[in-house]
Amino acid sequence: MAFTSFGFIIFVSAAGLLYYLLPKRFQWTVLLLASYAFYAIANPKGLLYIGGTTIVTFLIARRMQRIQDRGDEKTLGIADKAEKKEARARTKKRKKAVCAVGIVFCFGILAFLKYTNFIIAELTPLLQRLSPGRQISMLDLFVPMGLSFYTFSVAGYLFDIYYGKYRAEENIFHYALFISYFPTLVQGPISRENALRHEFFEKEHKFSLTEAEFAIQRILWGFLKKLVIADRASQVSKYIFENYESQAWFIVLFGLFMYSVELYADFSGGMDVALGVSELFGIKLSENFRQPYFATSVADFWRRWHITLGQWMKDYVFYPFSLSSGMQKLGKSLAAKSRYLGRTIPMCLGNLLVFFLVGLWHGAEWHFILYGMFHGGIIAFSILMERAYKTSADALHINRTSKAWKIWQITRTFLIINLGCLLDEVRDLKQSFGMAKQLFDFSNFKLVENFSTKSFDKFTIGISLFFFACVFFVSLYKENKKGSVRERIASLPLVIRWGLYLALIFSIPAFQASDTIGFMYAKF
Repeated sequence: MAFTSFGFIIFVSAAGLLYYLLPKRFQWTVLLLASYAFYAIANPKGLLYIGGTTIVTFLIARRMQRIQDRGDEKTLGIADKAEKKEARARTKKRKKAVCAVGIVFCFGILAFLKYTNFIIAELTPLLQRLSPGRQISMLDLFVPMGLSFYTFSVAGYLFDIYYGKYRAEENIFHYALFISYFPTLVQGPISRENALRHEFFEKEHKFSLTEAEFAIQRILWGFLKKLVIADRASQVSKYIFENYESQAWFIVLFGLFMYSVELYADFSGGMDVALGVSELFGIKLSENFRQPYFATSVADFWRRWHITLGQWMKDYVFYPFSLSSGMQKLGKSLAAKSRYLGRTIPMCLGNLLVFFLVGLWHGAEWHFILYGMFHGGIIAFSILMERAYKTSADALHINRTSKAWKIWQITRTFLIINLGCLLDEVRDLKQSFGMAKQLFDFSNFKLVENFSTKSFDKFTIGISLFFFACVFFVSLYKENKKGSVRERIASLPLVIRWGLYLALIFSIPAFQASDTIGFMYAKF
C-alpha cells in the first residue's frame, strides 16, 4: 500500500477515527494492529521476519537486563573495590556475549537477504576458472519491506540496553509497536525506543484541530514533492542516464541535477508524509532532513541529510570505533610525532568505516560502496587538511564569515554532491565511468542536438523546476528565519491561509506526473 495511494488515505483515516474514539489506555493497541495490518497488506510473508525479529530481540534484551540486575545485586554486598570492579567486568562480559548474539542475528538476516546474490555474482567468475562450466545459481530471496530500517532500530535498541542507557521493555506488545510502527516502516526515520516509548505510552493524545491541520499540511507537502516534483524529474534524469553516451557534457550535468532534485523530493517527500501521518496520531517522530542543499561542506551535508541514519552511525559505529583501544593506541603512537595527526587520523579512519557501511547500506553493488567511500574520503581529507585550509584562507585574507564565502561553500558542496550521484543511480561502474567521461569531455558540445524530449515534454521540466523552486524558497526561509513555516502560515489571515491550502490541494492532481513510481528508499 503506497503512501500516495487513495487506499492509504482511507486506511489512515479509519485508524485515526478508531484511535481517537478509544480511551488513552487502548490507543496504542490501535497503532499496533494498524501496523501489522499495513505490513500484512504489503506482503503477509513479511510478518514472519518482523515477528521473528521482535520475539528474538525482545528475549535477548530481557536476558541482558536480567544479567545486569543480578550483577547489581551481587556487587551491592561486595565491599572490596577491586573485587567489585572484577564483578562488574564479569557482568559486562556476559551482557556483551548476549548482545553479540542479538546483533549477529539481526544483521545476519539483513546480510543474507540483501547481499547473498552480490557475493554469488562476485564468486561465480572465480568458480568458473577453478571448475569450468560450473555455476552457482542466484537465490530467489524475499526481502521484507523496511528490513534495513527496522533492523537498525532494533540493533540500536540492543546496544542501548547493553550500555545501560535505559531498562529493557517488559511488555512484548509495547516492544512490537516500536519495531512495526507503520509510518516508519517504508523509509524511516530510524527511531529510538526510549523516544517512541514516551510518545506511545506517556503522552496524552487528544484530537486537536490545529495539530491535525499541521499534519495534513505536511502530508500534502510530501505528496507535492513526490508526485509532482520527484516523479516528473525522474522522467528527465532517467532518459539522460540511459542515453548518456549521446549527450553533451552540460546535458549530463543537467541530468545529475535533475536526479538530485528527484532524490531530495522523493526521500524528503516520503518523510513529510510519514511524519505528517504520525502527527495525526499525536506521535512526534525525529526529523530526517534539515535543508541539506544549503550545506557548506560534505560533512555538513550528512548532518542535514538522513539525519537519523547519520546519528545511528555516529553513536554505534563512529564513536565505538574511534574510541576503541586499537584507535587509542594508534592515536598515541601518532601523537608522539604529531599531536595533530594523533587527533585526526582516528577520526579519518572512523569516517571511512562509517561511509563504507553507508555505501553498503545503499545496496549490494560496487558503485554503492564507492559512493560511500567518495563521501567518506572527502570528509576524511577535509579533516586532515583543516589546518591547511585555515592557514590558506588567512593568507589570502578571505572573510570566512561573509555571505559571498558562504554562497561559494554551498555551491561547491552542491556540485560535489551532484558528482557523487555518478556512483549512485547507475546500473554499474561502467555506466559511472562512461557518464564521467561524457561529463568532462568539453568537446562534445554539438551533441546537444541529440537531446530528445520524446520520453517527456518540456512542460515536465518546467513544472518540476518551478515547484522545486517553491521548495527551495521554503527551505531558504527555514534556513534564515529558523522558524516553522506551518506556524507562519497559520498566523496568516483566513482568506490567504485557505488560498494557499487550496492551491496546494489542487496543484497535486493538476500537475501530477503521468507515470508514478514507488518511493526510492522503500526498497531498503
